[in-house]
Amino acid sequence: MTDEQLFNMSDEDLEEAFIEAKADMMSPDTTYEEVNSDYDNNDDEVEYLEQPDEDSDDDTSIEDEDYETTDDESDTTDDELDGDIEEEEEYTEPVMEEAPMEIQPIQKQKFKANGKEYEFTDDEIRTQFPKIFGQAMDYTRKMQAIKPWRKTIDAIEGAKLNHDDVNLMIDVLKGDKDAVAAVLKRTGVDALDLDVDNSKYVAKDYGRNETELAIKDVVDKISVDPEYNMTHRVLSSEWDDRSFKEMTDDPELIELLHMDVKSGMFNKVQPIAEKLKVYGRGAKSDLDYYKEAAGIYFGELRQEESRLAETERSRRFEVERIEAEKAKVAQVRAHQQKIKTVKQESVKRKAAAPTRAVSGAKKSTNYLDDSDESFEEWYKSVEARM
Repeated sequence: MTDEQLFNMSDEDLEEAFIEAKADMMSPDTTYEEVNSDYDNNDDEVEYLEQPDEDSDDDTSIEDEDYETTDDESDTTDDELDGDIEEEEEYTEPVMEEAPMEIQPIQKQKFKANGKEYEFTDDEIRTQFPKIFGQAMDYTRKMQAIKPWRKTIDAIEGAKLNHDDVNLMIDVLKGDKDAVAAVLKRTGVDALDLDVDNSKYVAKDYGRNETELAIKDVVDKISVDPEYNMTHRVLSSEWDDRSFKEMTDDPELIELLHMDVKSGMFNKVQPIAEKLKVYGRGAKSDLDYYKEAAGIYFGELRQEESRLAETERSRRFEVERIEAEKAKVAQVRAHQQKIKTVKQESVKRKAAAPTRAVSGAKKSTNYLDDSDESFEEWYKSVEARM
């Protein structure tokens, strides 16, 4: 039986069909559990059908309408869902390709030490500076404590003595007979040849002095640079002895000269120094001529910088003057155009006005027939009164 036939049945036919269906369900083919289950679920519905109201037809029609509406809505919903499913199947969400992030290079600073170049990031400098600075301060304090003993250390290094040799010398000075015997055996000196009472021993001065040690420090520092060979050649062979003595007396000058050699400044200043030496016939030392040449070079450099700055100021002044003249010309042209426009408007108004003679009327001056100078003077007077 179709749904349409079921909807068209009256209440009596529907009740009769229900009783037949119930009788079929009670047949032996149906198990006891299934019958009881279905029967319990439909008790309320049987009572409702057995006691129809007076307006059962209307109720049935209402139910039919509700059922049709529900069916339509379900169909619509199914269609809509089907449509949504189809749309979801067909719709492909576009994949937004993210632009690759531009990786900024890490900023690094370069420092030179021991002839090598080292790179440090800003984070490394910030995090390591407190630690390194503390170590540097501690190193400086220790070097100051060692400074009085540098000559002794240099003497030991020069004699190539090890720690055991130092201990032996200390024991000899303390009067250890075994230590003295070890020294005699080591040196091959016969004890009978020693004149203890008439000894004229004078201690020799071992180790370099402070100036020589300072020179050693500078040389150790700059010798790792490839430019050191040129600095050494200048001091040892190209410059005179007076310059060498003056620079060895103040080792800091050696380091300053080496800095000029590394930066390329020496190649710029030295030719000037050589000319000065020729002009002065070598009356001064090469170092003095170099200092004088450096003053001349930097003086010329400052003059060139001043000249370039003055040229730049003159250029800016000229640009500003030209811009001011252009603005003035534009202003004059705008004023002339305004006068021309006023003249044209006056001509149009005069042509449009009716012409008739008025007796006793005062004759007006026609400024349009005057020269441009007269008209401009008249225009300014009118503009001033407005």
